[in-house]
Amino acid sequence: MEWIPAQMTALRLFVALTGRLRVPPAEGLAERVRGARREAGTNRHVVYLSQEQMTSVAYGFWLHKMSGSAFEANRFARDYGIAHPTAAAAEPAARPGSAEGLRICTCGPWAL
Repeated sequence: MEWIPAQMTALRLFVALTGRLRVPPAEGLAERVRGARREAGTNRHVVYLSQEQMTSVAYGFWLHKMSGSAFEANRFARDYGIAHPTAAAAEPAARPGSAEGLRICTCGPWAL
């Protein structure tokens, strides 16, 4: 995965709040985020994640969205086709006029 600085900031905040969240980040996600490397030419951060960690990231971006910034969650849903189920149920499709291709995460304790 490649993320822009705004997404990495939101992810770092999500993993920093681990002890304060009812649903903590997936196991190993904090280490992956801390170990992310920045590509010099693109100013994007490269992070390799498991499916469970991707689901956790969708949840983290959804939390960030609820605190005021939808940019990171919307970009993640558009780029990787994954959205937190609460976000997808409450909003229109990620792509105007269609929910096609949007995968809803159903593997966490927050799943509907």
